[in-house]
Amino acid sequence: MTMSMQPEAVLASASAESAISAETESAASAAAPALLGAMPMGGDPDSAMFAAALNACGASYLGVVSEHAAQRGLFAGAQGLASGTTVATEAARQAALLATAATSL
Repeated sequence: MTMSMQPEAVLASASAESAISAETESAASAAAPALLGAMPMGGDPDSAMFAAALNACGASYLGVVSEHAAQRGLFAGAQGLASGTTVATEAARQAALLATAATSL
């Protein structure tokens, strides 16, 4: 079984993942004031608890989004590493092949 990988395609995918990660972080940063800034509608304890619950949900959401963006960033880094490793390995393989061919002449 022969396996093939196109380092350029993997590197393009890594770039796309990095862009998605940056966009996700940017959108979360822009939404943070609205997600964390709920104010009680009235002076009663129920309004205060409801506002606190909304702010807690917003903080939880921002935590999950941050983790998701970090995971995408790590995935992009792994793809970039895989692409670079493949290019270096293929260059070393080609050099060894040429060296073997030159010594057998």
